[in-house]
Amino acid sequence: MRLILLALFIVAGLTGRPAAASGSQITSADAKRVLDATLTLQSADGRETFLGSGFVYERGDRAITNAHVVGKSRVVIAVTHHGQRVRATVVALDEVRDLAVLELETSLEHVLLPATGFLEVGQTVFAAGAPLEATFTLTIGIVSAYDRQIDPTQPVDYLQHSAPLNPGSSGGPLVNSKGMVIGVNARIADGSRFFVGIAYAVPLSDVIDLVSYGPLPVYPAPGLLLRPITEQIANALGHSGPGVLIDEVRTDTPGARAGLNPGDILIAADRHEIRNPGDFAFALADLGAVLDVTIIRGGQTLVLELRREEPPKLVLTVDSSSAPKAHETYTLTEMGLRLDADGTIRDVYGDGAGYIAGLTKEDVIEAINGISVADMADSWLTDFTFDAPIVLRIRLAAGGTRHYVLDPWEPGNGLRLSSGANMLAREVVNFD
Repeated sequence: MRLILLALFIVAGLTGRPAAASGSQITSADAKRVLDATLTLQSADGRETFLGSGFVYERGDRAITNAHVVGKSRVVIAVTHHGQRVRATVVALDEVRDLAVLELETSLEHVLLPATGFLEVGQTVFAAGAPLEATFTLTIGIVSAYDRQIDPTQPVDYLQHSAPLNPGSSGGPLVNSKGMVIGVNARIADGSRFFVGIAYAVPLSDVIDLVSYGPLPVYPAPGLLLRPITEQIANALGHSGPGVLIDEVRTDTPGARAGLNPGDILIAADRHEIRNPGDFAFALADLGAVLDVTIIRGGQTLVLELRREEPPKLVLTVDSSSAPKAHETYTLTEMGLRLDADGTIRDVYGDGAGYIAGLTKEDVIEAINGISVADMADSWLTDFTFDAPIVLRIRLAAGGTRHYVLDPWEPGNGLRLSSGANMLAREVVNFD
């Protein structure tokens, strides 16, 4: 599928790159049009949890975002620049390319169209979205590079650019100076919580592919650890030419059942030559459930059949009466908080719901659900439990007061970082 689309791009003179028009400025009219077609996405579970960004694409009842923005949600709420709220159903989810297609319950007036023409390094681009939940923000940058496979297990050649992105920008459109779509913003530089000058967008070609052909099929991982063959390793093994070294084969995986062994040199998957671990990801995306892998073992070339299918598994029935019950009530201590009797937070543990809610050491809990802590019994620290989300009034260590919602039942559909810019530099790549 990817090869077919790439061939069409080459015939059109686009060399497979995402398309854009030339220019270094965007008119106020085009900027307004971009923001009018940009969406913020919220959970549809009554919490209105902010998820990320998206945009209306090609027609009024269709929107595009990242797969990691919607997560496991199948229905979300799309909010327009003018405050209109529309239910949106996830109709296509491609976790491999980190894209999702949404069907809007109400057709919207403003849409963004795909760009045409060449895309060049140094060309001005604009990113729309909600960085750090600052809704309907437009930032400017340039195309820094294209064909960046930043995650060697993902068959995507990202577009690198310098338009500022931050958590919350994911799923928003990257457009050219005419306000035409050239990609979907998805990532920032690895190791950085916030923007440091390197941002990545899934290119338009992958969006077109998803809309035209649907999501890439998801198969069981082959269970391989692959290592690039450096000159030093090649000299030691007496190997020349393409290939990657199989570092490990996980037990009970398609790779193990195919007969692959640690120490094999993987040189091809069907028609795909393998020169680095990232090539294997593209091969897996282009091929089906069964493929021939060519390896070198002990100086001999072998072809093995890799079947990416789960074997039949024994189905066990469980007596529901003995199954563990869901946790229905919590204490503040279980929220990762260490408290004094006056409500002062002495410590906040990084994996607790209190930390996720934004509570900080030396904050003071003044009230719970509107009831002052001073009016509670002296044993409130140990006796207070709750079976629904609670609202805490906090006197901040830096001064002032704020209200925080503490919800241990939160499904985790809030801001999610998606990074990995430097993964190709890692020594071993895990296809598991």
